[in-house]
Amino acid sequence: MRPAASRHAQDGDGATPGRTRRSPSAIIRQVSTAESQGIRLVTLEDLGSSHVAVVDGTPHGALAVGISGDKPFAVSNRCRHLFASLGEGHVTDEGCLECPWHAALYDVGTGKMVRGPQGAFRPIAGAIKATAGARALKTYPVELRDGAIWLLG
Repeated sequence: MRPAASRHAQDGDGATPGRTRRSPSAIIRQVSTAESQGIRLVTLEDLGSSHVAVVDGTPHGALAVGISGDKPFAVSNRCRHLFASLGEGHVTDEGCLECPWHAALYDVGTGKMVRGPQGAFRPIAGAIKATAGARALKTYPVELRDGAIWLLG
């Protein structure tokens, strides 16, 4: 049988005979200020006239990050059709994110494809929207702060 001191040390509660136990708050990892405030993704100035950019190196991989109206957004970066980089597209006057390859449109709030690809694919745009486009882009919580878009959580 092991002595009590070894049992306490192994249990990880910080208690040993004759010593005061650590409070639970001393054991919990503190979130850094940067983590609690989010991750700065891009400045509005850096978005340019397209109102969207690719941001690499996030915890979620590459994201298409931009502004639609006055609302910031962040969505997964690949078009559901042929995997074009959506961050290389642009935000339309109606506020949708347009794919740079075949002009499919996405609602940036929900990630849903609202119009299938155009051009040579226009005759089958409805079928593409109903199949590959039925799976919405992932959306991520962001906020506009200090002239930049910040990823939250």
